[in-house]
Amino acid sequence: MDTKKLRTYLVIAFGWTWTGWISAYLLSLSSGIPLVTDTTIFNLIEIILNGKETVPQVLFFLAVYGPLVGYIVVNHGKAPSENIDKNYEFILLAFILPVLIIVPSFLLCLLFGDRIQTLPSILIIISTIGLYFVSNIATSGTEEFGWRGFLYPYLKQTQKTFWDISWKGGLIWAIWHYPLLVILYIGQGFAVLLPSLVGFTAGIVAMNYISNFIYEKTKSVPLLMAMHALNNTASFALLLFYPQTPFLIVVHAMTWLAVAYLEKKYKIV
Repeated sequence: MDTKKLRTYLVIAFGWTWTGWISAYLLSLSSGIPLVTDTTIFNLIEIILNGKETVPQVLFFLAVYGPLVGYIVVNHGKAPSENIDKNYEFILLAFILPVLIIVPSFLLCLLFGDRIQTLPSILIIISTIGLYFVSNIATSGTEEFGWRGFLYPYLKQTQKTFWDISWKGGLIWAIWHYPLLVILYIGQGFAVLLPSLVGFTAGIVAMNYISNFIYEKTKSVPLLMAMHALNNTASFALLLFYPQTPFLIVVHAMTWLAVAYLEKKYKIV
């Protein structure tokens, strides 16, 4: 495949996203306007309708579309051309794995964590999590057009093994997130930031392996969008109940256990 397309995609995906995130963060600091990093489409609409200062938040929100914009440019707006394989075993697996990966963290929090003292009604909890999931499909989920719709097929033609595809693509995916990690953790110092970057990178490489595997078996970008959103929503739900939990790191270990399971059962090469 043409390496020029890869360079173009990466420049757009990284340039768009990093410019948006960094600009939003700097504007937030200079203006004193808090930057909400887990906002949804619905939260953003509410902010706009209430007439609040929105420039940093809008920039931050739009930044996530870098991989989608890169995909549209290099593919000239064409949809993924591969035929969807309706393999229900792997479609089901796409929804089961994110849940199984988060369960141990929830159990540890139940046993040892400090839950928020005042919980809203169950209806509010369900609607909050549900709206986050829907919003995440339309935001972070669109990354999959870039990572699976373009980058995975490219690496598949240029790399020798599935592991090579997965760790290289996962490293790219992780580095793309680094400005966001800096925004989230820089205030806690480098003693927190650096381990967070290392742990996040390891987790993303594992998740990239899983996502590539599901995509290889189903050829469905929309399915990967839903899986991506469900994975993010699972972590969001955990932090909703246990905002200060240290057990989110267990998710990375569970993701690697899921990789080991897939590797052993399906013997991917």
